[in-house]
Amino acid sequence: MEEKPRSALSNGIYYGLITGAAMIVFSLIMFLLDLYLNKAVNWIGYIFLIAGMIWGTLEYRKKYSNGFLTYGKAFSSCFWIGIFAGILSSVYLYVFIQFIHPAFVNELLDQARENMLTAQPDMSEEQVEQALAMSAKFMTPVMMVVWGLAAYAAVSAFIGLILAIFLKKEDPSLNTTV
Repeated sequence: MEEKPRSALSNGIYYGLITGAAMIVFSLIMFLLDLYLNKAVNWIGYIFLIAGMIWGTLEYRKKYSNGFLTYGKAFSSCFWIGIFAGILSSVYLYVFIQFIHPAFVNELLDQARENMLTAQPDMSEEQVEQALAMSAKFMTPVMMVVWGLAAYAAVSAFIGLILAIFLKKEDPSLNTTV
């Protein structure tokens, strides 16, 4: 039985949701292990995103494109996978901040205070408070989701542009140069 053709968008939805779910499970494990504020560990989440983009795009190439994929289609597949993983992750972030761990924003602000004082020990308390007040305006659950979605769009485009170079496979029968 031959597979029904699938668009890069529908492929992105399918593999993006799977990738987003894996990223959420990783986040929950990091929370339970009390490593959720460790920036180095949080970079590992991008490995899940990259792996999901590669896996989803290779499956798209194999199952729905007869083993061939143009650079544009490979990019499109990677981008949509990243976008839908980001949407799911952003929804999870909202739920996490609102219901699972409401003190998360305060912990981020405390960490920012420590980082400021470490980087610039000569800052006055007034300067630190002023900077934290400005930061707090952008750390509401809704603003964090908005910024998260924007970041996922940018990161997905950037990673997709790079991965598409390696995931494309041109059909030699379409080569018109002799």
